[in-house]
Amino acid sequence: MNPSNSVSPPQDRATTFQPVEGGTESHSGTVLLVEAYVVLWVLLLAWIAMLWRKQSVLFERLGELEKTLDHVTKTPEDH
Repeated sequence: MNPSNSVSPPQDRATTFQPVEGGTESHSGTVLLVEAYVVLWVLLLAWIAMLWRKQSVLFERLGELEKTLDHVTKTPEDH
């Protein structure tokens, strides 16, 4: 098989959309759009929840560090 014969020249290819007649596969565009939006919203909410959790952990660690710094930097007169 000659590789140059397997590729059709550009003028032989269709340049417009031609739907397949009698296909068994059918999807509603509206359903696909809603499903896509649901997936995006779920991903967005999961990402925000993850950021919220990480932020709360960072706030706890920051509070602990501030307490430790306050304790370490106290002068002997403050004891």
